[in-house]
Amino acid sequence: MIRPTPAEDRSFGLTVGMLSPGTVLSCSPATSLAQAISKMRNANTSSIIAIESNKPVGILTEYDLLSLPADCKTVLSQPVEMHMSYPVHTVSIHASPQSAIARMRERNVRHLVTVDENDCLVGIISRTDLIRQISNKKPFSANDVADALRQSTIFVDARMPITDLRRRMHEEKRDSAIITGFAADLPVELQTGIITERDILRALAEDNDNLTAGEIATRPVRMINGDVNLNDARTIMLRNNIRHLVVKNRHKEIIGVLSFADLLEFIEQDYLVYLNNINDDSTSELIKARQSLALARKLIENSPDCVMVCNARAEIEAVNPAFTRITGYQADEVIGKNPSILQSGRQSPEFYAKMWEDLSQTGKWEGEIWNRRKSGEVFPEWLTIMAIRDSDGTISHYASIFTDISEREKNREDILRMAFTDELTGMPNRRRFSELLSLHVGRARQNNRSLTVMMLDIDNFQRVNNALGHNTGDDVLVEVSRRVSRELGHDAVMARVGADEYAAILPDIKTEQEALNLAERLLVRLGEPHLTSRGDDLYLSASIGVASFPKDANDTSNLLRCVELAMLQAKEQGRNRVGRYSVSMQSQKGADLALETALRRALDNNELHLAYQPQFDAKTGVLCGVEALTRWTTASGEVIPPSTFIPVAEEIGVIGELGRWVMRTACRQLVDWRKEGLHNLRLAVNVSVQQFYGTVDLAEQLRAILVDKGLSADRLEIEVTESLFMRNIEDMRAKLQRVRDLGIRISLDDFGTGFSSLSYLRTLPFDIIKLDRSFVTDIDQGEEGQTLAITIINMARNLGKTCIAEGVENDRQLDVLREAGCDILQGYLLGRPMSAADISKLASTSAV
Repeated sequence: MIRPTPAEDRSFGLTVGMLSPGTVLSCSPATSLAQAISKMRNANTSSIIAIESNKPVGILTEYDLLSLPADCKTVLSQPVEMHMSYPVHTVSIHASPQSAIARMRERNVRHLVTVDENDCLVGIISRTDLIRQISNKKPFSANDVADALRQSTIFVDARMPITDLRRRMHEEKRDSAIITGFAADLPVELQTGIITERDILRALAEDNDNLTAGEIATRPVRMINGDVNLNDARTIMLRNNIRHLVVKNRHKEIIGVLSFADLLEFIEQDYLVYLNNINDDSTSELIKARQSLALARKLIENSPDCVMVCNARAEIEAVNPAFTRITGYQADEVIGKNPSILQSGRQSPEFYAKMWEDLSQTGKWEGEIWNRRKSGEVFPEWLTIMAIRDSDGTISHYASIFTDISEREKNREDILRMAFTDELTGMPNRRRFSELLSLHVGRARQNNRSLTVMMLDIDNFQRVNNALGHNTGDDVLVEVSRRVSRELGHDAVMARVGADEYAAILPDIKTEQEALNLAERLLVRLGEPHLTSRGDDLYLSASIGVASFPKDANDTSNLLRCVELAMLQAKEQGRNRVGRYSVSMQSQKGADLALETALRRALDNNELHLAYQPQFDAKTGVLCGVEALTRWTTASGEVIPPSTFIPVAEEIGVIGELGRWVMRTACRQLVDWRKEGLHNLRLAVNVSVQQFYGTVDLAEQLRAILVDKGLSADRLEIEVTESLFMRNIEDMRAKLQRVRDLGIRISLDDFGTGFSSLSYLRTLPFDIIKLDRSFVTDIDQGEEGQTLAITIINMARNLGKTCIAEGVENDRQLDVLREAGCDILQGYLLGRPMSAADISKLASTSAV
């Protein structure tokens, strides 16, 4: 028998007998396995004890069920004794919880059966019981969640059969698995699931063992950041009655699962530290406590956050100066009163009842709440309430800390509006349109109805901007949105999904012909003259694509793909017409689809690598930088050029993942070069337009990578093309400025091949102009061919920009560029794209 030590009794004040449940699930060893599983399922418990003469002889747990064969129907009729674990690990009902923790760790078990002096069954104690009962009585360290992760996590595809997953969990001794591979068009929170032993038990009990992992996985999962305090994680688990939390890092990547087993290990470690610390010199501790109290008072007095202390009867005893500044109430006006004087009336009685329930259970409540100032003004605040207990464990006070978040609420509303609304037209943007389309597809599927989607692109709209300017172009875009909205009617859901693209959801269209007739009327309406601000008539045309659910596609992403293909077909056939999606369009894209599949596989199989093309100082010939270039060699040895796979990556939406990999890999290499002594190298990385419109702000991504790799921002350049500004130049200006504010240099690539407005060069935050290789090639055509290249170099110098010439392939080009004052040179004459090791060798001998 395990007897508690005096120290243990003082710490916990209870025994395991007090933790054992009143009713214990038990059965005879001869009970069939199917009956035992059914009992466990109905009782929602993780184990059942086999007894003979009221003495435990075995235990069947959720973990034991993982070892059942794939086709387990034949064994379900077998007796429990053939599958139970034995001998049973027991503990005396008089033992302390800490002793139970130690025994669980020593025996590597999750349950202990409690017995009396005659070794007869009394109850059972699990990890859950220990953590739940001692959570408020046990000192806990300041470790983070990531520190507590002890085991690697199983990641499996949603299509894996439960039988295979069950076998794998048993072989790897894991009580949970992360499930991925769900449909890509689902919301982000539904693309990850978790399966625990309890889910396996449920599947067996309900005869669903023939399903896949995705069909029984729990979604959405409860996620927590790895830097969250372990004590807060424990509170979340207890409050939500869950035994697992999925843990992610700052890159939002899943790094593991926090379980009760992890918590128990830390409880034991902390307990030993606690026992050691209580024997320290009490006088020294008293002095430290007084010093800490004086410091705490000063901090509270000068804190910008409001602090309010109430006694156990919920009467205000003290407030700090910030409380008066925020609420308008002086201390003598509130002391002795109930905090309800601040209530705004926006929260229901149920809200406050739940708040006090959480406080009594966990000792803490945190959340957003609306209160009222003395002036009567209602304002939002972020409130944290903590219960303070005396030495007997009785709540003596409540400490409240709150912050006025009025400005944050306003900013949040503005951010949400900007995130989902097109600034120019006031319509939903592409992101919001995708969400609305998912909603309408779901309703149509549920009601067994069809749904029509239309996409419209203004033909040759860039000519309007080039000829009349962007202000007139913006006026035209607004007028087009008005005409289309009026023609489609109030029931249609319309959005601006691109620079000159519009999309609409038409829930009331019944037939294909009706949709085509409506599209033809739109073409006529748009063909009517538009009066510009100059008083001129402007005539437009458009290409329209039409597709429908479920005839053409059965999900959101494929439906959007179909309608875009139909619109592109209308353009290819001469513009100013309507394209109706057909299966033949999809077959024409078969090669593209094969390439898409291969690219996704390449990302998973590490088939991509980086090459680095050197850049040289034109005056000294010294290597001064490199441009990182992505290369793809398939498993079969086929080399796929970037001009082929980069557009595909953008189209299928993996360019963000690819871009992050390139940036991290290149920055890691720059760190390695720096360790070799190459301190003056600059790294240039190409950035796609889609990376600026991803779910995570590009500037924030770059900042995180620089911090993680320990790089100086001025060593990094990002290269963007002129096509980047075709969407929304003001929005892009702001995005680029956030990157520039980090200290990262920005290069305008392929200059001169697009619209190249000089006003943009003056106002946008560019540091570098990259002379396109086509102008460098023209140098070989004599003086006339040299004119554009020299003009662009002079313009860059006059604007205070660095000029890089790419595509330098012969000595004549080199001499002309140097004489014209070009700053940096890049091309096959000086160095082809090469490995990182070759760059290291080149750095010691570079001179051109």
